[in-house]
Amino acid sequence: MLLSEAAGVDISSPIRPEDLTGLGYHPEGESLVEMSPRGKNLSGNPVLSIFARGSTPEKIQYYLMDPAKRQGPRTGALDVGAEAGTPVYAPVTGTVTAVRPDPILREDAKVVEIKPAQSPDVRVFVSLVREIDGGIAPRSPVTAGITKLGSVADSAKVLNPPQLALYTSDAGNHVTVSASKTN
Repeated sequence: MLLSEAAGVDISSPIRPEDLTGLGYHPEGESLVEMSPRGKNLSGNPVLSIFARGSTPEKIQYYLMDPAKRQGPRTGALDVGAEAGTPVYAPVTGTVTAVRPDPILREDAKVVEIKPAQSPDVRVFVSLVREIDGGIAPRSPVTAGITKLGSVADSAKVLNPPQLALYTSDAGNHVTVSASKTN
């Protein structure tokens, strides 16, 4: 399921549709490129958001979340909601260029950086990934929607609550997908 496009790169959902609890875009820094969301923006329509809560929509529906004093493009990062422990898959096809500690959860989660095959001057980041699968390391090839990266970390215990929880009927756990250009 394609969620967005960033710098010419198609971004697939890192979470299976049946496990998805919500989607929310927000700024996350000036170095990120703006994503072009696919689907229906539920922001600003409280009637629609009531019906969307707690269900996995047949079509893509997302929120533009409050910037919360963060800088950068309004759609620079995408929180993809799922329960902690849910499998996380590669959102693009390409090669892993780095796996490093997540700055929010440190030892409890990682950020996986991927160089998309279709655009080597872009990097796609998936953060808040726990239990990195054994085969995922720098130079590992990944396939969008097929290669498992790990699982959703329990960010609700640190973010208390994650911003996405304001738009879903659960704890708001999620992975965050973002992209930047290398030059």
